[in-house]
Amino acid sequence: MLLIALGAILIATCRDITAQGVRPSQWSAPISLPLVPVAAANLSDGTVLLWSADSPLSFTGGEVDPGKHENTGGTYTAIFDPMSRSSTQTVVTKTGHDMFCPGIANLPDGSVFVTGGSSSSKVSIFNPSSRKWTSGKQMNIARGYQGSVTLSSGGVFVLGGSWNGGQGHKNGETWVGNSGWRDNVAVLADYFLTNDAAGIYRADNHMWLFAVSDGRVFHAGPSRAMHWIDTAGNGSVEQAGNRGSDAMNGNAVMYDVRKILVVGGAPNYEETEATSNATLIDISSGAAITRAIAPMSYKRTFHNSIVLPSGDVVVVGGQAFAKIFSDDNAVLTAELWSPGTEAFMLLAAQAVPRTYHSFALLLPDGRVLSGGGGLCGQCSTNHTNAEILTPPYLLNADGSPALRPTILSAPTTASLGSSISVSTDKTVSAFALMRLSSATHSLNNEQRRVPLSFRVGRAGEYLLSIPIDPGVVVPGYYMLFALDATGVPSVSRTLRIH
Repeated sequence: MLLIALGAILIATCRDITAQGVRPSQWSAPISLPLVPVAAANLSDGTVLLWSADSPLSFTGGEVDPGKHENTGGTYTAIFDPMSRSSTQTVVTKTGHDMFCPGIANLPDGSVFVTGGSSSSKVSIFNPSSRKWTSGKQMNIARGYQGSVTLSSGGVFVLGGSWNGGQGHKNGETWVGNSGWRDNVAVLADYFLTNDAAGIYRADNHMWLFAVSDGRVFHAGPSRAMHWIDTAGNGSVEQAGNRGSDAMNGNAVMYDVRKILVVGGAPNYEETEATSNATLIDISSGAAITRAIAPMSYKRTFHNSIVLPSGDVVVVGGQAFAKIFSDDNAVLTAELWSPGTEAFMLLAAQAVPRTYHSFALLLPDGRVLSGGGGLCGQCSTNHTNAEILTPPYLLNADGSPALRPTILSAPTTASLGSSISVSTDKTVSAFALMRLSSATHSLNNEQRRVPLSFRVGRAGEYLLSIPIDPGVVVPGYYMLFALDATGVPSVSRTLRIH
């Protein structure tokens, strides 16, 4: 049945491409991995941290307590190098934390901050320099499937998460560094629920959270009701209007400063038809202004969306009917949304379905890594592999590689509000900062694109202005891209902004 279904998908894909045209794009052959990569995070050296659960191919349901002592139990992880296409696996036992179904944040120092999940109160922190894991102070509220985001203050805010650690009352709390967690007792999870048919178990899952100025957060979904959240002290919540309909397992992407694209999702987490809806949210005025735009070509849920340095957004994977641990109704054809036309174009089809438990991330060379799906034991939908998409901006019309600009020199650190000097080998027309990010369960609250203003200096030199507002450039590590007049990007340079 699966082969028949996939064949039908491929036939439909070819027909749609013939009818609508397709932008030049290419997928690599699948790259083998030692585990099902349910979660992933960019690291500052250009590699990608991947992990599954307490097994490389399956997970243990319910609360997982690896033991009262350290060095027992843990999580299967791997470091993937996209240049060599090789990976190194490590089983993390030191923190006693099964990091399946967590919240993830990319801290200002480049560390990956993992909260809850199967071990619902635990916190683990990965240092990319030492490649060591340490335990953080446990959350006050046990959670799994929560939303998580790095704040403009450098802290981390979490909300929701009734998949584990008990159901309901998963109110907000903020990690403030060495002093641990502060309960935001006025940020009640009940304000943010969807109308999922499974009730609270699903209704507070995977919230879309975007850091803005002054330690505040914009909540964009997946509930139709949107909110502003103040994380100071006990916290506070202000309504921000409605955004169409609930969109469980949809995507929300900040493709420009204070501008968000929302795509796909479904009324319920599972066993329901997906949508092809697309909506823009503009929060630049201090209010949330929403506008429905032309939909995607395909209905999708459990998909992933990645903003490119050009401002275009790549949408990969998903399925037309939400069904966990299934590749039925999988969407193999990727799509590309352009902010200039506000329309979607078809891209090449992947070889492997990427549905529930898949991820996607931007790579430092401007390509997109897409992998995973499954984690269900000996099931046929376990995908221990990844593929790399070469988007249209890296290809000529005939599919040959485009000539790329090169950043010859750039600093490795910069302060908010500063000016930096960057030199290139040819004339360029734009620069963009892309924040290192992390993804699991179709949720990535860390990615954001920040176009930079600049002036021309000496020959080949550009003086770039770094915005002063940490609500625009959240402190941390970024990929700095230069783009030529046709939108072709350079390979990025890594820049830490503090």
